[in-house]
Amino acid sequence: MLPDEYYYIVPALWFVGYACKRTPYIPDWLIIWILFCFGIIASCSIFGWNFRSVINGIIAVGISVLSHQMVKQTACRKD
Repeated sequence: MLPDEYYYIVPALWFVGYACKRTPYIPDWLIIWILFCFGIIASCSIFGWNFRSVINGIIAVGISVLSHQMVKQTACRKD
């Protein structure tokens, strides 16, 4: 479970992912790695450089990607 203090990182990751997607020279496969690094760095920068912050940053990235895919797959589905 992700602590409440980390939930604001998820929308930030959505914004970073959106900006990366709109950047023409960043390939799609690289976006997830950018989000992964950004999530860990953001988490550790705010909450300290320790194992728990790294894990919570990774979980925040997972929640961000999962929620984005849920919205995308639901809104853009082909019936």
